[in-house]
Parts: sequence; C-alpha cells; structure tokens
Amino acid sequence: MSSRSARSLVAFLVAIHVTFLLAYTLPGGFVPQRLQAWSTRIVRPLFHQRWNLFAPDPSPCHCQVEVGLGDPDWRPLIPDDRHCLLRRMDRPLAELIRSDVQRGDTLLRPILAGALRGLARDIARDAGPLRFRLVQRCITDPERPAERATRITRLELPSP
Repeated sequence: MSSRSARSLVAFLVAIHVTFLLAYTLPGGFVPQRLQAWSTRIVRPLFHQRWNLFAPDPSPCHCQVEVGLGDPDWRPLIPDDRHCLLRRMDRPLAELIRSDVQRGDTLLRPILAGALRGLARDIARDAGPLRFRLVQRCITDPERPAERATRITRLELPSP
C-alpha cells in the first residue's frame, strides 16, 4: 500500500469516526434517523459516558440493620463510634438485606446471617439472644426529601 493510499484511508476513517460522534451527540432533529441509529449502535458501547458513576443519584431510602437487646431496646448493628471500615460495611449490608426483603424473603441467606452474627458477636456475649430488624426510612415525596416514611421488617436468621 502506498503512503498516499494509507493517508487517504486514515483520513476516511477519521471522517467516518467524527461523523458518527457528531450524529450521536447532536439532537435528533439535526441528524437523519438511520444515521443516528447507526451512530448509537457504534458509539455507545465505546464512548458513552455513564454520568451516574461520577454523580450517582442518591438512594430514596436509607436502610440500617438494628439489633434488639431487650424488649424495647434496639440499637444500630454498627454504631457511629466504631471504626470507619466497619461503618462503611453497614450500608451495603443493609442494601443486600433490603433487596432480599423486597423479594419477600425475610429469612436471610446463610452468608448474610453469618455476617450479622459476626458483627454482633461482642454484643451477644453481654446481652444473650439477639433479634435483628431492617429499618428503612424512605422519601415519600421528592419535593420534600426531609419527610420520610419508616418501615420496619423483622429478620429471621437460619440456624447456624
């Protein structure tokens, strides 16, 4: 292949690439539908920016697992005075449990039950048998995010 044909091929590929990028980013009224469909099919898998990676939408619900020590006495499974790594485990653990509860399953999977037992091991030595519950505080009206409805779900742990 001669250098002139190589340059022509590179220029052609760059022009096609720029055309597809423009067709992908311009509003629909400026671009023919067929070209926009092709550009979406080619550009989206390679260059689409998922902005929720950088600025995710906040969850409408705040979930927390609580442990019951006595009849009226409930406290967070991981209190605020614990190490920051333990506190970071609280939200993902509660979200995993919430996804099970949303499917109608209040009997926890053995791996989640083991995690709860491990986190409550020190508490159980002092308090005896423990109970667990999931507390969800969800926004009811997006216009008033401070107003939240509280839903409490008792959790059942399988026998170890």
